[in-house]
Amino acid sequence: MNRTTWRSFGIARSVLLSTLLIGVLFSLVVATFGASGGSGTFAYTGSLNTARYDHTATPLPSGEVLVTGGLGVNGNYTSLSSAELYDPKKGKWIVTGRMSVGRTGFSATLLSNGQVLVAGGSDYQIRCYANAELYNPATGQWTLTGSMSQPRCLHGATLLPDGSVLVSGGVNSLYDFSRPTVSGAEIYNPNTGTWTATSSLNVSRASAATLLLQNGQVLAAGGYNNTGNNNPNTYLASAELYDPSTGQWNSTASISGNVGLPTTPVLLTNGGMLIANDAQFYDPNTVTWDATGPLPTLTFPPTKAVLLGNGNVLGTGCQCKSSKYYNCHAVATATAFLYNFAGNSWSVTGSMNYPRFHQTMTLLPSGQVLVTGGGSGPFSAPTALNTAELYRL
Repeated sequence: MNRTTWRSFGIARSVLLSTLLIGVLFSLVVATFGASGGSGTFAYTGSLNTARYDHTATPLPSGEVLVTGGLGVNGNYTSLSSAELYDPKKGKWIVTGRMSVGRTGFSATLLSNGQVLVAGGSDYQIRCYANAELYNPATGQWTLTGSMSQPRCLHGATLLPDGSVLVSGGVNSLYDFSRPTVSGAEIYNPNTGTWTATSSLNVSRASAATLLLQNGQVLAAGGYNNTGNNNPNTYLASAELYDPSTGQWNSTASISGNVGLPTTPVLLTNGGMLIANDAQFYDPNTVTWDATGPLPTLTFPPTKAVLLGNGNVLGTGCQCKSSKYYNCHAVATATAFLYNFAGNSWSVTGSMNYPRFHQTMTLLPSGQVLVTGGGSGPFSAPTALNTAELYRL
């Protein structure tokens, strides 16, 4: 065999080996995640005017999305007061009026009159805010409204069937660990702009999964509890229901197994509430928590979830996973998961264009999902992103 023939043979052998290797890797992926993975794709859309994470995103009746507050300068922990609007028809962001103060760890609730109520949060000060303000889409301006009875961050906020807003739990300081979590709850009346105390949670909790169920009750599940005095946080499996007709909280079934901070709760089409990272959903008919199929093990579970128009659920905001937690420094990944409601199973869907967590996800009238901002890099020190993208099935 001459030198030219031998070189040709070597090239052919390399191509063959590469092809076989790709085939083996593909088989491993299919075996790990299943051949029926979601077919959705992500595409960039217009970028935010201000990079931000830990912000809120509120869909407006006009079809626009209001993005507000959060953190935005890497290494500078001053919360943002700025806000901007996403126009899905143009795929662009427009700056709108600023809040009176910068906020992170706050709530944003769309009221029945089309205005947006933001409450609490912090500007990286020792104490959280008790104040609240309203955004008027007609004017693009914010106006102060009545203040809550106590400062709150990381609380639940739920629009009730009568148009009032229930806030519950939280903490009164993001950074002073000598202060305990909050059990108190109160209701905002949009007609009078005032807050009225209602019964307290049975267990003080912050960062709970809080959602209005189809039966008109509010479910608060999980979160964490802290008794103050610099004690460590205790993650909660307990859950309770608020009945607006009686103004009382009643304990209900607890989440099964080991729990962490719950991901964004999602109201399923059967009336259940899904907590994606715990792979469980609450069934109000049987008053039980039922398991979904296991999440794919490529990364840590998603921290954000949103219901799609077809009844399935999209989950994003994952951290890398290795045999030892710190081997990959817990950096953000671009991985996205899809929960199939009919099959009660999870699969991997198309990846985002940019790794991110601390982002928001909003279902648009078109059926697409707007993924906004977030942080990249290590979970403990993210770099704020101004990019946004759209998920489409």
